Amino acid sequence: MKISKSWFFRICLIAGLVLSAQFSFANDPVQVPIPTDNSPEPPIVLPHIMTTLLPSASATISDTELAVYFDYSVGDATITVYDADNNVVYQETVDTDSTSEVSISVGNWIAGDYMLTVTYGSTTQRGYFSIE
Repeated sequence: MKISKSWFFRICLIAGLVLSAQFSFANDPVQVPIPTDNSPEPPIVLPHIMTTLLPSASATISDTELAVYFDYSVGDATITVYDADNNVVYQETVDTDSTSEVSISVGNWIAGDYMLTVTYGSTTQRGYFSIE
């Protein structure tokens, strides 16, 4: 049985559309972008919208948990979460040589906007998220 190039192209196109549709309907968790200081601040991320991952640290938010991931070891890193009034609501220093993931319970936090900072060495990454 011989498959022409146009049929192969159509099959690949349909498979690509199906895969992209799966990502469009994903609900939890939501990725929180946390760029380094020299990049512009992103707008506040609304729940259930997919965003891109960033170089060394990334985060996701669900109804009950904020998870921070480190793609590689950066030594000691301080994770701080601020509320809309710039009050510290959570802070922890972790050794990324021994752990690459931190889970923060947010189930009892009030609804509102928050800023996440991850600081290690001379680098600070910031991300914004909302709890509804």
